[in-house]
Amino acid sequence: MSYCAPVHSMQVKDAYRLWAPEYDATPNPLLSLEQRSLAPLLHSAAGCDVVDLGCGTGRWLAQLAEMGARSMTGIDLSGEMLKVASKKLSTATRLMQADCLNTPLAAASSDWILASFLLSYLDDVQGFAREAARIARCGAVVLLSDVHPATRGYGWRRTFRCARQVIEIQTHLYQISDLQRAMEEAGFEPMFLHELPFGEEEKDIFFDAGRPDLFTRVQGLPVLFVTGYRRSGA
Repeated sequence: MSYCAPVHSMQVKDAYRLWAPEYDATPNPLLSLEQRSLAPLLHSAAGCDVVDLGCGTGRWLAQLAEMGARSMTGIDLSGEMLKVASKKLSTATRLMQADCLNTPLAAASSDWILASFLLSYLDDVQGFAREAARIARCGAVVLLSDVHPATRGYGWRRTFRCARQVIEIQTHLYQISDLQRAMEEAGFEPMFLHELPFGEEEKDIFFDAGRPDLFTRVQGLPVLFVTGYRRSGA
């Protein structure tokens, strides 16, 4: 993508410190697509001990509470994002500032795990898989979503606007096959993989932003993936 404003590259924690106050109010076609694709899968969290790795402002934790999760824990590196989350969630939800590759959670403490738009911010997909396996009970479900790796080929970067600047968040490229291999080696069985394009619902967001060209450029191409795993074992 090209911008008139200067682009500044930032590490994840610094970028989300700036973005946190406006994150929920910023129209985002990827969040729209993810909401439509991932929300129908949340029913499986009913009665479960849930962990949201990279929980951000708690948008999924709020919906998981409505689904009847037994207990909920949100982990995020950004204290500013967690502060926003704390204002929308009940005090029964635990929010912890920590590295998602090395959480303070007890082993085998979770039976439903979510990681939304987290993986491309991590430099160690195998380390993520090992940590998920450590905190997962046997039979635990893990749902993962992220910007599709193919978007690098479209010239995409993870950006947002702050004042008169465009902030590019530093990311790490991996392939879906890398994730699949890491999860299986860590003891997870694949359940499904959906590679998704934008739909008509997202088209309006691009047009409202005055960028119909961006929608047309990627129409029909995968921009998001959602995948599920189950922890194997007796």
